[in-house]
Amino acid sequence: MTETTMPPLHEQGWEPYADDTFIGHVASVYVRQTGAVPEFGILTRDIHRNISGAVHGGILMTMFDRAMSVQIWQLRPDERFATASMTTDFLRSGRIGEFIRFEAVVMKSGRNTVFMRAEAWAADRLVGSANAIFMVAGRAIATEDPIGIPVGETGYGRKRSER
Repeated sequence: MTETTMPPLHEQGWEPYADDTFIGHVASVYVRQTGAVPEFGILTRDIHRNISGAVHGGILMTMFDRAMSVQIWQLRPDERFATASMTTDFLRSGRIGEFIRFEAVVMKSGRNTVFMRAEAWAADRLVGSANAIFMVAGRAIATEDPIGIPVGETGYGRKRSER
């Protein structure tokens, strides 16, 4: 579904994701809470175009990493993680003007590693997937919730003992 045929994002529960780090400079990112798992989305624009005219794989990889990282932060907010490895499969071309949403799930959480899987969807088309391994990189340094949801509403920012 393209921007011109899709209902307004706010009517579907999407809110702008304000971020002044790298991701805030490469896309207009949106987030919505569907149950316990936040979804992320981007409205693709001309700046996301690759040489073939489709959505560039780099923006998909960036969003996969963000969606998976937030899931880990939710699971283990007292620890800091780094992406150790990510394998990405580009299954179909995303079209400029489409809204692409990203879903992530924890596959396994160990003492020092977390294994993740994520998918990217443009309407009902699966356009890509990623598998990643995240390694513990130290104690958490973030001072606020990564998606702007007040602490206590969904488990973000609370210690496991408080959930």
